Amino acid sequence: MQDFLAYTVLGLCLGSVYAIAATGLVVTYSTSGIFNVAHGGVATMSALVYWQLRFGWHVSTPLALFLTIVVFAPLLGIFLEVFIMRGLRDTSEVTRLVVPVAVLLAINGASTWIWFRNSNRALVPKKFFGESHINVLGQAVYYHQLIGVALAILIAGALYVLLYRTRLGVTMRATVDDRSLLMLNGGRPDVASMASWAIGASLAGLAGVLLSPQLGALQVFALTLLVFDAYPAAVAGRLRSVPLTYAGAMVLGLSKLYFDWISDAGQRWLLLRNLRNAIPAVLLFVALLLLPQDRLRGSVVARTRERFKVPTLRQALLWGVVLVAVVAMLQSLMSGSAVISLANAISLSLLALSLVLLTGYAGEINLAVFTFAGVAVIAAWQFDVGPNGLATKQSLSVMAILLSMCVCALVGGLIALPALRLRGLYLGLATFAFGIIVYQLVILQTAPLHFSLFGRHITINLFTNGSFTVPRPYWFGISFGGQRAFLMLMTVMFAIIGIGLIALRRSAYGRMIVAMKDSPAACATLGLNIKRLKLGVFMLSSAVAGLGGLMWAAQRRTLPNNADFDGFASLTLFMIAVVGGIGYVSGALIAGIFLSLLSVVLPNILNKLGADYPSLHWLFVTVIGNFTHYVGPAMIGIGLGKNPSGIAQQIMDGFRPLRKAPAATAVWVLALAGLWMLTWRGVVSNWNFALICVASVFLVPRFIMAAFELRFVDENRLVSGEDLDLIGLERPFRESDRQTLDTALGLPPMGVPRAAP
Repeated sequence: MQDFLAYTVLGLCLGSVYAIAATGLVVTYSTSGIFNVAHGGVATMSALVYWQLRFGWHVSTPLALFLTIVVFAPLLGIFLEVFIMRGLRDTSEVTRLVVPVAVLLAINGASTWIWFRNSNRALVPKKFFGESHINVLGQAVYYHQLIGVALAILIAGALYVLLYRTRLGVTMRATVDDRSLLMLNGGRPDVASMASWAIGASLAGLAGVLLSPQLGALQVFALTLLVFDAYPAAVAGRLRSVPLTYAGAMVLGLSKLYFDWISDAGQRWLLLRNLRNAIPAVLLFVALLLLPQDRLRGSVVARTRERFKVPTLRQALLWGVVLVAVVAMLQSLMSGSAVISLANAISLSLLALSLVLLTGYAGEINLAVFTFAGVAVIAAWQFDVGPNGLATKQSLSVMAILLSMCVCALVGGLIALPALRLRGLYLGLATFAFGIIVYQLVILQTAPLHFSLFGRHITINLFTNGSFTVPRPYWFGISFGGQRAFLMLMTVMFAIIGIGLIALRRSAYGRMIVAMKDSPAACATLGLNIKRLKLGVFMLSSAVAGLGGLMWAAQRRTLPNNADFDGFASLTLFMIAVVGGIGYVSGALIAGIFLSLLSVVLPNILNKLGADYPSLHWLFVTVIGNFTHYVGPAMIGIGLGKNPSGIAQQIMDGFRPLRKAPAATAVWVLALAGLWMLTWRGVVSNWNFALICVASVFLVPRFIMAAFELRFVDENRLVSGEDLDLIGLERPFRESDRQTLDTALGLPPMGVPRAAP
């Protein structure tokens, strides 16, 4: 009994710190409508700043705390709100989720770059505030734990007074409810938003400092995950209620400590030794399912800035053939390492295609794409029978792939069934929690798992040796074991699935899922079964993710049990897919290419430049190389607020002049084909070929527009990327708009009679 009470005291201490972290999330969300995924990153950087002040520069503890929590963290929160979050107005919920994810990756990357390039920051447990402690029921309770309890109570009361008893608090809550009405009543929403983000960042910094003593050494992602553990408490309060948030935090802290007590006493949890790390994710999933169901939304077309145009099926077929032809031509010029980089890009693009269907078309969110990749690998291992599964197979059979896709579809359906009542942010958090649970309890499990299914005994021991081998296909007498052959197989797969997705989008079913995205309330009014639509699209997307995951695993060949199956890899892929253009198949292709470029190709180019120009090695490798490695992907996501439709839309707008000058376009294409032939014959170097192609992509459309200026007079009257359907809604209808429409429809100018038929 004494042990139970002692663990209860420790659980309440831990829950108090979680309450502080979760309250920061509640403050920012309830006053800005943005779920700050970067909350853990802010806490991590604040803890590192405190470490630097206290142990690096030997500043006294009170002054270090003041500079960290009262100065640095609030300034960081204000910076994020002014320069990043403020640009997310009038964007979709997907964009408002992706940009904080990018901020998280940027902050963590910057922290790693500044503090962890050479070594970890050693931190002896429980010495962050010294070794002074008191004994409670025979258990040592350190001063930082007592400080956490006291501050949690103080912060709860202070926030209640601030939000409900002060003018600033009322203004902060009104900002997210109706910004325009608040401004009409003399409110200053920008000031209120800055205040809320400053308070939220300060609470995150305080939580990071208090949670740091739990680590033996300061590590960026370990501390970030500790702060992530507080998310269930914020969700338990529905991201609005401070008292419910505190109750959820106490349940969370007690659950983790009670688990420690039971496992230490009984030693019965050897098989599920990672369950403790999965407890917050389990509680997050349960809290999301117990939330009251939100009302169906009405139309949001006129309030968001995302616009996605649907290509025709003929255009999709044409571009599919072009993609296969271009990849075939490029791989014939590439070295072995370059082919591997391109194959990695295509495999990631296959995974991103599942997000185009689920998020781009249906508006739903899946933050566990790599989890379905892991499920597909497990299923393929189980169905390709053998003493050691796929490790002894020479080929990945068609039947194993089909069965794996079916298993992924069923798993996606099982996840979607309890989450049918969720959408948007809550659905994304549910899938993220599911990914963490599978990663902790299955992927990281090295002991064999035994269970029975439909009378069949199944044993899963994929990663008993810490790694797993996946073979490549050998179909219809053709071996795809070689890198170039496998690259072409994945390219053809991408083209076929992409064409299929566009055909689906243009079908009646596609129009229904897009209508569900735009206005679920209208769809329900018209008699559409929203739950069946959501379940179907989630299962189909999961099957595509399973196929992409198997191809990605086969491309990697050997997978360690921690290979990109964690939640951060899924967050990165989701972010880059949205940046590429989540509503376009080409956006998935751009996402895969970007990830490969930033992780492999660009570092190799910078290292080569540093070797060729030793005097500039510091610039190419130390500055640019480290920046692109640690912060580069995140900076791309942060810029999404300025162009929420993604890069694919910008590329299509840039190439639009080519359709007005088909002869000039044909000459350009023939010139590139001739240049490829000269490169293939060895007359032109690969480096020069790449430089000329990249330069022509940027310059030729501009030259064509300048040479045929009269053909673009009508288009220039419209704002670039403007949607004609929304003229009159987003801005007044102008005379130039009428002339543009008359020209496009072939109508004579006003006052000129039509010719007789």
